[in-house]
Amino acid sequence: MLNTTEKWVRGFGMGSYDHRSKTSKPFVYFWESLTSKEGARERALYVLKPINEYHKQAKKILEIGCGIGEVLVNLPSRYTIFGLDIERDYIEVCKRRMPRGKFFVSSMHNFKIDEKFDVIFSAYDAINFLKDFAQWKSAFKAVDEHLNRDGLFIFDVYTPKMLRDTLQWLEKYNRSTSSVKEFPKGYYYDKEIVKGDTLTLDSRIFERLPNGLYQLNKYRFKERIYPVAKMKSALSEYFDILKANLREEGRKILFVCRKK
Repeated sequence: MLNTTEKWVRGFGMGSYDHRSKTSKPFVYFWESLTSKEGARERALYVLKPINEYHKQAKKILEIGCGIGEVLVNLPSRYTIFGLDIERDYIEVCKRRMPRGKFFVSSMHNFKIDEKFDVIFSAYDAINFLKDFAQWKSAFKAVDEHLNRDGLFIFDVYTPKMLRDTLQWLEKYNRSTSSVKEFPKGYYYDKEIVKGDTLTLDSRIFERLPNGLYQLNKYRFKERIYPVAKMKSALSEYFDILKANLREEGRKILFVCRKK
């Protein structure tokens, strides 16, 4: 008798499932194949537009929680680019993709770099991955300490509407529907779980092997989501909020802040 995973695999025409897989490859192995280049370019524009509006003289830009540098790679060569991420594997990819940049292994909430920047940004709701709001506040402080005078802090995060909408969606489909995506290395799907202020993505990648089987790789990602008023209050200690624009039908908010 097939278990749920086996049914899912065969139901999508993926052939046989390799039950012998006991470990998962590092997520970085799949990341570049999973991400949308168009989406990365769009996020780069979210960063460049406020720079052009509020800080045209900016030259040094740091991305915190940069992942494999999908956004940084789209920034014009007139900028000196820097990136940091807690995952060393991601930073190694950045160094390979962008020899002109400088990259650091560090968490975004307690980083210390012997540099100051004109712009610091975070994309792909990376700040939501910090484990609690104390780390958010610590991240805001670290950003402030690393910005030059009049420097900009630009970032996007999920709002509580993301939690509400996800819960409604899960209830509508009896918490059994997952999103499925085919990509060059196989198939990817994730199931969303909402508990309190936390959105969990329970993710699976079925990697297509040369022998026609599929190897299962499991990942779990947690994002903490807080009220917008709470974010604004914490930001106001260090920054003037120039813009706070809701996006994706209110599920995300893009902040543009200036160092006080």
